[in-house]
This record gives sequence, structure tokens and C-alpha cells, in this order.
Amino acid sequence: MGVRTPSDETPEVFAAVGPRPLSAVLLALVLFVALVSNGRPIDAGDPRPTERVAASLVRERNFDLDEFPDVEEPFARTAGAHRVSIYPVASAVAAAPVFAVASAVFALDETGLALAGKWAASLFSAAAAALLYLAVGRRRPHRDALWTAVVFALGTTVWSTSQALWQHPLAVLGVCAALVCIVRAQDDAAWAGRAGLPLALAVAARYADIVLVGVLAVAIAVRWPRRLPLLILWAAPVVLAVLAYHQVYFGSPLRQGLAADRFSAPWGEGQLGLLMSPAKGLLVFTPVVIMAAAGLVRAFRQGDRWLASACGAAALAHWVLVGRWAEWHGGESWGPRLMTDALPLLFLFLPEGYDLAPRLTAALAALSVAVQALGAFAYDYRWERLRQRPVASAHPELWDLGHSPIAFYAARRLVLPTLPAVADGRIVLREHPIVIAGPRGSRVTFSADALRVEGADETMEDVHEERGARVQDGRLRLRGRYDGLFLRVTPGARARTLELRLVGEGSGTVYVGERGFWSPSVKWTAYPVSGRFRIRHPYTFATSGGPDVSITLARAPGTADLESVALVPPNEPERVIRNP
Repeated sequence: MGVRTPSDETPEVFAAVGPRPLSAVLLALVLFVALVSNGRPIDAGDPRPTERVAASLVRERNFDLDEFPDVEEPFARTAGAHRVSIYPVASAVAAAPVFAVASAVFALDETGLALAGKWAASLFSAAAAALLYLAVGRRRPHRDALWTAVVFALGTTVWSTSQALWQHPLAVLGVCAALVCIVRAQDDAAWAGRAGLPLALAVAARYADIVLVGVLAVAIAVRWPRRLPLLILWAAPVVLAVLAYHQVYFGSPLRQGLAADRFSAPWGEGQLGLLMSPAKGLLVFTPVVIMAAAGLVRAFRQGDRWLASACGAAALAHWVLVGRWAEWHGGESWGPRLMTDALPLLFLFLPEGYDLAPRLTAALAALSVAVQALGAFAYDYRWERLRQRPVASAHPELWDLGHSPIAFYAARRLVLPTLPAVADGRIVLREHPIVIAGPRGSRVTFSADALRVEGADETMEDVHEERGARVQDGRLRLRGRYDGLFLRVTPGARARTLELRLVGEGSGTVYVGERGFWSPSVKWTAYPVSGRFRIRHPYTFATSGGPDVSITLARAPGTADLESVALVPPNEPERVIRNP
């Protein structure tokens, strides 16, 4: 009987072969479902022009926004005879097929545009994670590649930026595709030149990636100097297309919509904030990145010096650049949005970080996914409306640990599961807000800075403030569009005749809206108010619009300060005392 010696060992083949493309496609499909599982688009000002450019390409075969007057400055500007987006249009071009399919199913109105944009962005993000899976799988066992891709997609701002048509998803897709080319070039140098196409795509999607891409391009040229002409040739079609767009719409191939003078943040402020800010820090929202960075260092020490150096230098250069951006915090978004494009360069080495500390890496990965899931299912811009209105130039709220977005939404305990549906040719978002372990009662009052649900007769549940409604001085202050209070009539109270009583002070019109998860529309009742008011709104479930009740200003001008809200039978007092 022979003895097997080390020289007889069959070497592992993952480094030369990698995962099969079919497994990457299946992974992308699973991740796409996960990214859209919350059901609702989380739109913002920046993605809206790109969504409308995609719609314009489908409807009118052009890039202008003339048919979308709702996109105003600074998100659009007049160039020649047309209004155009200030942002790169590569994401709109790539998303146009998704918008074309969507337009055949539902109208591309405000909600339809946002949902189509979310689907396109989620598709790009899922594909990016699948490509990272292929890249990691050529260096590490397939199981390492699989969990790395999942953590990358669901434990970073890749998830949050997939909720609307930001520039990042397509840029990240380009970076991940470039990593596949770079890793494959270790065995076949022809792939080094092919990296030019995805690198150019990353810059075309997001011009701020120019430094990141430049560092990678220089590194490729140094490692494979004979492939430099091919690198340029592969990049040329995308570069020429971008320059042609600039020439047609801005009058010069070197002129574009973004202002170059926005890199004005003090040195160090943005860089530190992008790492450590309780509201926007990478180490706060994606703590597992610590192990990815440690893995990069470990790969360098183990001999993979060129790859680790190239990725590390590109990520570092990107961090320094975007830290100088005046809005380094990324505006209304969940987490360090501006660092998203550099994450593939670090997560390529996450398995090496796992080798150093498996349990710590697993714990940080789980925490990172939990933080991003909180954003996907709970984030609704309410933190910005409360903490950043009015805007303070120094942004002290970004450094307030006790009132950070993560702490705010975790304490709020509100999740917003949503199901998009088509009704009369339009998208309807069927939302079912749930306050986890929330109180029940029949009356809502307001203390110094919080609402209280009390009363022995449990007629309402899932009570929470909406949009910018703010509790101050014992009142709920409604000042903006759709600021309001939400409550759900409990199942046990729906067979009874009830009365919604509102006490407060204001001017304008207070609206009471009734809807249900399956309701096609909201049933509104308007109550004009001037000065002190006591509103008695009859509620019978059988004739109502549904069990979900909103008290709001809607779109109407005016103000309202609510002192109490009660849901009780018509002839009973509001303060019901429980008998012993």
C-alpha cells in the first residue's frame, strides 16, 4: 500500500478556475430578491434626475429633462435650449431597459419612476456582488467567495444605495468587473487590457471615481506595461461616448454639469467623518470593513503585494478625495454613501481577515447586516427632518452619538414592510407600518419630547409620528407636507362604533386619512381649523377607508399643534380607568 506524500497532493483548483458563471447568476438573482425585499423605494434628490433621464430615453429617445419640470435646480440646469441633469447619464442609459419593461406594466409617474429606479439599481448591485463572488472565488475557496459576496451586498451601503437610482450601483458594478479582470490577469495577461472597459464604466457612472480608477489603471500599466494600449482601447468606447454627450448637451467635451468647486471641506474633517462619524462613519455602519482592511494587510504580508497595494492605494485615494467634498456626509442617505465605490477593493480580502479572527469577523459581519437591514426596513428620512432642519454648516448632528441614525431608528422600533402592486395602471405601495412591541391604548398625549399611548380601552396600536412631525413642549407640531400622526385601529375594536377626537391649535386644514393594506386609495376627510380646535371624527370600520388612520396637514399650507388624540366610543370619556 502506497503512502501519499505532500508532493503527491492534488492542489486546490479554486485559484485557477473559480466559481462557475451559472452559480454567479443564481447568486445575483437571490441577492436581487433580498435587496428589493423591503418593497419600497427610498428615493432622494440625487437619484430623481437620473430616473427621469432613463424615462426620457424610453419615451423620447433623448437625454433632456424638458418634460420633467419637477426636477429643479440644483439637480438640473439649462444648457443651450434644454434642461439637463447635472449628473452623469451612464446609469440612466444602463437602466433604460428596466424602465422600458416597467413602462409596459405601469405608468412612470412619481412612484413608478422611483420603483423602476430601485429595481435597476438593485439589479446592478446584485450583479456587482456576483462579480465580486467570481473575483474572490479565483483566490479563495468558493464558500469564502459566497459569504463574502453576501456580506458585501447586505452588510454595506451597497444595500442602501440600491434603493434608488444613485450613481453608485453601476459604478460599483464597474469596479467589481474590473477586479474580475485583474484577478484573472494573474493567470492570463490578456485580461489586464480588458479591465479598461469596466474601469471606464465606473468613471462614466460616477465622475468622482476618477482617482480610484486612475490608481488602478496606473497599477495595471506598471504590472503589465505591454497591455497598456489594449487597456486604453477597451476604455475608449465609453470615454468617447461620455465626451460626445458633453459636446452635444454642454457644448464642449470637457464641460459637464457638476461644479468643480465643491471640494471645499477642510482637510481631515470629511476623511475623519467618513470613518468615525456616528451618523455617517464607515466603521459605524459597516464594522466588518475592519476585518477586510486587516485581510488586505495580511494578503500583502503573505506575498500578494501587487494586488493588495493596488487595491489599498485606490481605496485610500478615493477616501482622501471624497473626504474633501463639501457634502462628504452624502446628504439624505443611510450611512457613508460616498465610500461605497471603494468597498469592493477592500472586501476582495475579507476572507483573509476571517482567517485572522473567524469569530470576530462573523460577529462584525452579522452586526453590519443588521445595521443595513435597519436602514432598508426603517429608514424614512425622519432623522434628517428632525436633526438637520434647519441645516447647520458645522453639522454637529453628525457627531452626536446619542442621537445617531442607528440609535434613533433602533429606539423608534418602527418597520415599514411594503408590497408594490399595480392598480389602474399605476404603482401603489401597500405599506403596513409596525411598531415592534409598541403600546396599545385609546389616547395619545405628548410629554416634553415624546408621545405616550395610554388608556385601558385598547382601540389603537402602532402609533408613531410621520415625516417631520415633532413633539415639543407637550404638543405634536405639524409644519411640513404630510407631517402627521399614524395609528392603527386594533382588530378587537373594529366591530365597534368609535370617534376620533383631536384637540389642539392651528390654522389651515387638518386631514384625517383612512386606508388599509389592500385599499386602492386613501379616504380623506378635511377639517378647516383656525385657532383652538376640537375635532370629532366618526369612525366605523365597515364604512371607513381601512384601519390605518393618519392625521396630517397633507399638502395644504398651515400649521397644527396637537395636544391629544383619542379613539373612543362617541358617548364615553377619553380617560378610561381600568378597574382593579
